[in-house]
Amino acid sequence: MSYYDGGALRRRWVWMVASAGGVLVWRAAAYRWPSSFVEIPDGLHLPLALLGILFAASSVWTWWVRPNRWTRVFLLYGLCLGVHWGGAIGAPDASLEMGLFWIYLAFTAIGDAALLHLALIYPRGKSLALQGRALLYAPAAVALLLAPIAAFAPRTAALESSVGLVLLVANLFSISAGIVFLVRWFTADEATRRAAGLSLIVTGMVSGSVLALLGAGGLLPGVPEAWNLALGVVPIALAVALVSQSLERPHVDRLP
Repeated sequence: MSYYDGGALRRRWVWMVASAGGVLVWRAAAYRWPSSFVEIPDGLHLPLALLGILFAASSVWTWWVRPNRWTRVFLLYGLCLGVHWGGAIGAPDASLEMGLFWIYLAFTAIGDAALLHLALIYPRGKSLALQGRALLYAPAAVALLLAPIAAFAPRTAALESSVGLVLLVANLFSISAGIVFLVRWFTADEATRRAAGLSLIVTGMVSGSVLALLGAGGLLPGVPEAWNLALGVVPIALAVALVSQSLERPHVDRLP
């Protein structure tokens, strides 16, 4: 069956509009009611929102142009990072805001887990077993389970310390993804590097991450938070590599 048969095409349009629309609604709400948990300097709300839209748009375009198991994982990464860069949504009630913030953390954890997921299966890795996927996305599941507790239960030190733990695990997943891609690049032969676009992916991830880290640490001129915009090269590099890859594995382009 062609990807563009009538029924399948309509379903993909509905799914794409619903998911991308959800990201845009979330970031519009975060722009209008920013959470006190996420401090963004004045003047950076719109640029960071545009960064999130870049993540979402790059992943949606990639999945639309070349739907396969790799671009589906990249789609999950891009949409969740789109929510992440929108920031958490504020609320008049502190408990409700805490619950919304845990949902925001869940999106962040899913996005970083998806990036590591992609690194583990691209370009030659096998599909992850159910246990592996469960381990990767467990922090996000915990965050979603804690969201209603945070919204209706009194704030406790244990609950607040859990925020840092989820963020720590998500950051470790993101760093691990970069390391895995780097190892892939070192161990692959020249033909595989070229066919999979590994050099482009590694260059984009390393350059964007280094600039963001140095800028956030105050080692570069300007507003530290503004250097997060350098991370925009990451989804662009991944999108170009995934769309232009010429690996001789036709089965990856079959939807399950």
